[in-house]
Amino acid sequence: MELQQVIQERRSVKNYDHDMHIDEEKLMSLVDLATYAPNHGMREPWRLVYVSKDKINEFAKKVATSAFVNDEKKQEQHIEKVSRLGGIFVILARRDTRQKENLENQMAVATFMQNLMLLIHEAGMGSCWKTPDYIFKPTFRDIVGANDDEDVNGFLYVTEKDENAVFSRRKNKSTLTKW
Repeated sequence: MELQQVIQERRSVKNYDHDMHIDEEKLMSLVDLATYAPNHGMREPWRLVYVSKDKINEFAKKVATSAFVNDEKKQEQHIEKVSRLGGIFVILARRDTRQKENLENQMAVATFMQNLMLLIHEAGMGSCWKTPDYIFKPTFRDIVGANDDEDVNGFLYVTEKDENAVFSRRKNKSTLTKW
């Protein structure tokens, strides 16, 4: 698959209609390859916590209990949805007290994640980056082992590729302004 095609066709896969299994060995090799993203001074500020298929149900229960306190229905819905995934990455970014360096860290994490999502797509799998509100709760940070100097930048759900994905045209094609 050509790079241009991968960029145009990659979409967030939100279809988790069945239990899926992914090639974790292949997935880990893609993580290694994604590290070639631009990373502002070779800081590589990202850290991923991987939740494998065999641990997802346990992880989903802990997260649901923490995220949806006193709402059993939402807890059940969360567990049902997340337990169907092939794998989950929790995306962490090292925080820097210096404003410029912190911005560069966040941009480096985003380019790393873009690389990873494109590679996952090219390998015939799907992904979806999620940033729910509860990732900022101290209880969630404890569950995933986030360090005091790390921000949680969300989840990357790893799925099977959605062969029925709709490839809509981008609206912001004309964002270039000449000076």
